[in-house]
Amino acid sequence: VPIPVTPGLDPLSLLTDDADIATWNNQGLPSDRMSTENATILCSTERWPLIVDAQLQGVKWIKNKYGEALKAIRLGQRSYLDIIEQAISDGNPLLIENIGETVEPVLDPLLGRNTIKKGK
Repeated sequence: VPIPVTPGLDPLSLLTDDADIATWNNQGLPSDRMSTENATILCSTERWPLIVDAQLQGVKWIKNKYGEALKAIRLGQRSYLDIIEQAISDGNPLLIENIGETVEPVLDPLLGRNTIKKGK
């Protein structure tokens, strides 16, 4: 049985609107379609998004979008695990920059969202 599809349907128009796109552009996101699609995925996802950003345009946009609330770290810097733990506990945005092809095993539970909620 074929799946019915509306001709000319643009998934991007279902997930975002012109006001969101204009706000993102004002925050430094390039106005090309691919950047808009990536921003839509980043803002709509329930998982941890991974951005491959060779020109650092996405990083600039994320830093402008979240401002002072964003913690930016690099793996291997001093007490980076404590910073990650604090950001997750407080619900603050966290940007981990320059991740290589492999990730340290200590981060596997985090990436798989195998976290434990403790009552407050």
